[in-house]
Amino acid sequence: MTRHSLKYRLLLSLTLTTCLTALLFGMVSFLFAYNIEDSFFERILEDEAIRVSQTSNSAPHLPFVTLYTDLQQLPDALQSVLAAEPQRKEIGVDDGRHFHLKRLDDGRLLVAEVSDYLIVRKIKGGMLKFLLICLSLVLLLALLLALSIANRLLKPLFRLTQVIETATESGLPKGFANAYPNNEIGILAQALDTQMQRIDAFIQREQQFTRDVSHELRTPLTVFCGALTLLNQTQLDDRQVELVTRLNNGSEKMQCCLQGLLALAREENLVPVQLNLRFAIEQALLPHLQHLTEQDRLVSVEVDGQFTVTLPSAVLDAVLSNLVGNAVSHGYGELRIELRDRQLLIANQGPMLSAELHDTLFDSGTKGPDSQGLGMGLSIVKRLCDSYQVHFEFRSDKQNNSAVLVF
Repeated sequence: MTRHSLKYRLLLSLTLTTCLTALLFGMVSFLFAYNIEDSFFERILEDEAIRVSQTSNSAPHLPFVTLYTDLQQLPDALQSVLAAEPQRKEIGVDDGRHFHLKRLDDGRLLVAEVSDYLIVRKIKGGMLKFLLICLSLVLLLALLLALSIANRLLKPLFRLTQVIETATESGLPKGFANAYPNNEIGILAQALDTQMQRIDAFIQREQQFTRDVSHELRTPLTVFCGALTLLNQTQLDDRQVELVTRLNNGSEKMQCCLQGLLALAREENLVPVQLNLRFAIEQALLPHLQHLTEQDRLVSVEVDGQFTVTLPSAVLDAVLSNLVGNAVSHGYGELRIELRDRQLLIANQGPMLSAELHDTLFDSGTKGPDSQGLGMGLSIVKRLCDSYQVHFEFRSDKQNNSAVLVF
């Protein structure tokens, strides 16, 4: 994005304002001068009209004023103009002469040939030069003044910008706002300082919470899963098998949820590596083999064994574990997993999603009426995929439900 300096914008705005103001006053000055000149000639003709009206034989006193008894006596150039515009009082002809006219009540016409007395026309070049010189001086003074003001007012803002641009991952230095004046810029710096301190404290709490959760939840969950494994190896009646199965399903969901949440919360520690996609899919299927066998469901995996993706291992495991777990828990019939043109499809038969549920499918807490989970799985998968530029969508029709990943 192109950066625009406030200082140069201020100087440009002031330059344009000064030039436009000077142009306006220059035009007004010329109009004022021409109006005074025309008024002067009209006053002369008024005086001459009063004098010649006192007697029919009186002649104008001024040598450049001529009295004509009718229009036919006028020069041809004036007659042609008056024929087209009878009310004209001022006429300029092609040879450079300039005339002012006044009609008397008795039909006679006073004509003043004022070409030699047009002062403004003679000095307009000098006036224009004088105005340009004044404009240059005023513009120079205005720019110097504006530059001084801009440097004084915007310098703290430039310093604040540099502090923000050069901020490291550890954030802005604490107390940096104390060096700024007590004005709008100082208020902005103080607000930034306060907010950055709050953000730093929040990040520290979140990091500590993530470390604690990673240890305090994973440890008892591992013990819990180990105890279930040992329990599965003992002699159980039908009711106990049912309860242990429910515990196994719950533990698997907890592991998937915890793994995904920790992958999102600690993404700065996750390094993308080359991972074999087929191997990762097989690992995601392993915990569900017994359940799939009991349901007599067919599983087909058509994924090139040499195909790899570049993702953090924890992220890929979390995504596949959630999607495969959903396909096993909420579907029936054949479970198909196939890769076509970098597009991974995980499909099985299942109830078609309603339009309302489909619109909020990736929101936290969204789940179907028969779901026993927390409604977090697809939301976690979506956020993980968005964070690592993997396209994810869910398709549902009358025959199949499909999760699609595009690497």
